[in-house]
Amino acid sequence: MKKIAVIGTGLSALSLAHHLPSLDITFFEKSWRPGGRISTRRHEDYAFDHGAHYIKEDHGIIGFNEYLEKIGATKNLNGAFCSNIQNQSSIEEKRIIVGQKGIESIPLKFHKKLRYPTEFSSHIKKIESRNHEYFIDYKNIPTPNFDSIWTIMLAFDKRLGSPFQFGYHLNQEISFLMNQNFKHEFFNEECWVVNMRAEWTKEYYNIENYVLEDYVIDKMKKFFGSSSKAIFKKSHRWRYAYSKKSLLELSNKNFIESIDHRLYALGDWCQGPSMHDAWLAGKKLAKHFSELRLQI
Repeated sequence: MKKIAVIGTGLSALSLAHHLPSLDITFFEKSWRPGGRISTRRHEDYAFDHGAHYIKEDHGIIGFNEYLEKIGATKNLNGAFCSNIQNQSSIEEKRIIVGQKGIESIPLKFHKKLRYPTEFSSHIKKIESRNHEYFIDYKNIPTPNFDSIWTIMLAFDKRLGSPFQFGYHLNQEISFLMNQNFKHEFFNEECWVVNMRAEWTKEYYNIENYVLEDYVIDKMKKFFGSSSKAIFKKSHRWRYAYSKKSLLELSNKNFIESIDHRLYALGDWCQGPSMHDAWLAGKKLAKHFSELRLQI
């Protein structure tokens, strides 16, 4: 049985391992935990899902929601949602899927269920150098373009008075915000995760964190007419937040493949920006292995 190294433990990598038969797989992960951008950051009693936010119930990918429910990684919630806050769109009840104990429950439970050895905090310093001809159809492989996103985590000492719990387009700078209290079931201070627009992030990519945090706090307090005081603030950039166009859209390919079928590249960027796209990316590569009848 050949050994397989999977570099990274994002959802596409976990999905690939899940959809393959039992093999000699080892994960190599630069972080101390699995999941990539499916991450929950904790500070004292606060919890923030500061990467991926939630899964839609109706995304149409068969088996994804059901498997996560089966392994106890998720729960279903109803939340007050506004599709366009700036344009005063009506608020509706939206049913979503979130992590059982933060969004990180999804990769943590998934990875644990696989039971494959994992080298955490490991850095792949070098992969054997090859020229571009090593990859199939290398002349036509497009370069995916990724948007960067500033993300801000905030806790206020009292309610802001928001009529919605999550929504899009608060103003020209803020693309999305989501209340964390109803997801994590704590009811003291009010916690929010805020995403800045990609265009704004590009223009203010090197803004000082404290300047950005104070700016967003001021914008939110003014919008809601609140006298709340921010008692916790933290921000960071997601450099590769999501791809503008997937590899599938750019080239009609589901992954990048070497001529000798020994090296593959995949991720959510192969199919789309959402968690179910990552699941689908892993599933499609596993199907490709099966069709090739590889001796692995």
